[in-house]
Amino acid sequence: MGSRTWVTADTHFGESAAIARFGRPHGDVREMDEALLEAINRRVRPRDVLLHLGDVFGELDWGDRAVRRGARTFLERIRCRTVVLVRGNQDPASRRFAKCFAESHDMLDLRVDDPHEPGRRLRVVCCHYPLRQWRGTWSGAMHLHGHSHGSLPEHGRATDVGVDCWSYAPVPLDDLVALLARRPAPQGEFRRMQPMRSGDAQPPL
Repeated sequence: MGSRTWVTADTHFGESAAIARFGRPHGDVREMDEALLEAINRRVRPRDVLLHLGDVFGELDWGDRAVRRGARTFLERIRCRTVVLVRGNQDPASRRFAKCFAESHDMLDLRVDDPHEPGRRLRVVCCHYPLRQWRGTWSGAMHLHGHSHGSLPEHGRATDVGVDCWSYAPVPLDDLVALLARRPAPQGEFRRMQPMRSGDAQPPL
């Protein structure tokens, strides 16, 4: 059996406020962390790839050596050996943190097989933040994101892959591609939706 790619986002490990803020069914932060970790290890095999689209941990004091050590030890409990990070707003931009992952990106552009048209390749744009348009939007490209915790309506061939949208567990990339590929790509001629303004005029209040 070959390796498989899984996608998740917004675990917010270690952030007790995430339980009430996002309506998670856990009694305390330790229970939340263990449940999310168990969900990863139950689905993702050691030779698979786990693509995490940001906000791995909550707001922690990354200047504290003990905090860094605890975070690294926690991540080592993920059985999947290849965890790829697309950084979110709560992921520190530090080399020490990046070294906890096989790769670290601000945005990741993937090419996958079209499940409905053999021989065709599709672009998948992965970013922590939801985009209204992304590279290849008009040619059928897809967009995977986190950050919004299910608070935004789905838009075209885009979806929130955060744990709060997918039963608190990673989702197979091929399942996401199959889902989004069934949605139509944007059609029609260009239509201006924003008024033309003078560059030196004061905008109305």
